[in-house]
Amino acid sequence: MSIENADKSKANADGEPAPRGAGGEQKDVSLGPACLVIAIIGAICLSLGVILMAAMMTGSKGRRAAYSVREQLIPWVEQSSLNPLDQQTIVGRLTELSEDMEREELTSRQLSRLAIRLSDSPILQWGVVEQLVAKTKTSESFAADEKADFIATCDRWLLAASEGKLSIQDMEFALQNVAQKEPKTGTLSVRDDVNDERLRECQRRIATICDKLNVSKEPFNKSVSQVFLKVMDEAMAEKD
Repeated sequence: MSIENADKSKANADGEPAPRGAGGEQKDVSLGPACLVIAIIGAICLSLGVILMAAMMTGSKGRRAAYSVREQLIPWVEQSSLNPLDQQTIVGRLTELSEDMEREELTSRQLSRLAIRLSDSPILQWGVVEQLVAKTKTSESFAADEKADFIATCDRWLLAASEGKLSIQDMEFALQNVAQKEPKTGTLSVRDDVNDERLRECQRRIATICDKLNVSKEPFNKSVSQVFLKVMDEAMAEKD
């Protein structure tokens, strides 16, 4: 049998003519379409894998947040300079939040708002402000009306924090000549070389920040823990 007849027989057996080149020689079939199909299937599988991983991470977000609150934030608050009563109230609320997180009862929006309010919170650093107030109260160079004015200015500053207007950066700027930041923990502590003049300069900075933020001068007498609970309740509220 000739080569031509053999090719015809192969074509008839397969139902299709064998591909030939310009000179009549047989061509190899291109693998391009098959590779394209494999690539598309691979991309789909990769996308599905990413989606599943994201779903798994989202599902455990609450438990990871609960671990951070229990193992990092609560011990940090317990070692802060906040007064014991405020510490106890704040730790109690954080414990409740961690339990809700562990049970996955919080939405992603609630977790995000809590993260924003709890990270570098000026309220949780308020122990240093209370220590400065205590120094002012015992100062012999401060007159009675000056002491009252210093306390009122700090209360006004706490109102700014309560309204979410005070950032940790503004707080650190106002306190930079009377407090220092611990490099390992980020905790603010009163400097050893604080004097009355530095206290007065600190008060001027606080008042300037309050004026800039349009904070009311009306009396504000809530405790640090009361302000903290208010901020947490606002973070937990389901608002668009």
